Amino acid sequence: MRRIKDWTILSGASVEIQQQGSYICAGYVDAVTDDGKILGVTAPSQNRRLFEKAEFYEAWAIEDRDGFHYEVTKNLEHQNETP
Repeated sequence: MRRIKDWTILSGASVEIQQQGSYICAGYVDAVTDDGKILGVTAPSQNRRLFEKAEFYEAWAIEDRDGFHYEVTKNLEHQNETP
């Protein structure tokens, strides 16, 4: 697993939610706000829950998705561009 700081890329991903190092739940991301500050997670044995970054929640990717690597690469390439 790896921690994903940019929640906007997590739509449809399987994640584990932690808060200050403690396990909270694991499930499927069914919604993310445009600014990436709130995440909606549906866990198999629980109801849908919302998590806010401001409350020190962290999203850890359970699966390995190409999109995660693409976003990191894309951001690095953009930062290295010269005007």
